[in-house]
Amino acid sequence: IEAHKSGQVEEADRFYTAILKANPKHPDANHNMGVLAVGIGKVEEALPFFKTALEVNSKIEQFWLSYIDALVKLERNIDARSVLTEAKEKGFSGAGFAKLEQSLKTSSDSSETDPKPQDPPQEKVQGLINLWTRGEFQKALAGASKLLVDFPKSLNLYNIIGATNKDQGNLKD
Repeated sequence: IEAHKSGQVEEADRFYTAILKANPKHPDANHNMGVLAVGIGKVEEALPFFKTALEVNSKIEQFWLSYIDALVKLERNIDARSVLTEAKEKGFSGAGFAKLEQSLKTSSDSSETDPKPQDPPQEKVQGLINLWTRGEFQKALAGASKLLVDFPKSLNLYNIIGATNKDQGNLKD
């Protein structure tokens, strides 16, 4: 922990690894390995450490917070909500949980917070493709831009807009 706190990541990793070799279920070493992994941008690799720490000792608030935060960072919002609910059912609350809950409410998990479909109906997309194919670039561009208001996450619309701008020589757009 001293090595970790002083920023000696490699040394801390060696110590935590040694502890985990001797005791693979050590909750603090698992949690701290997860914290190290998150600290160097390996959030996905941190999840098993956080999960093991929680399985061994679910009474430590920070274990819950770290695990939920990692899930949020990975945009695994459904999983994060599930773990947050479990923590609340076990009696955990407070500022850290409220902050995570708020970030989940404002996050863009399209499967839950955005009930609108991602793409417009196929016939509208096909109509735009037909305009583009016939060289009616302005009409295709105007139509795609108009639909983008209702379907801001549509990759098909962005693709049509990009192809149309390219064919018009508007590489900047």
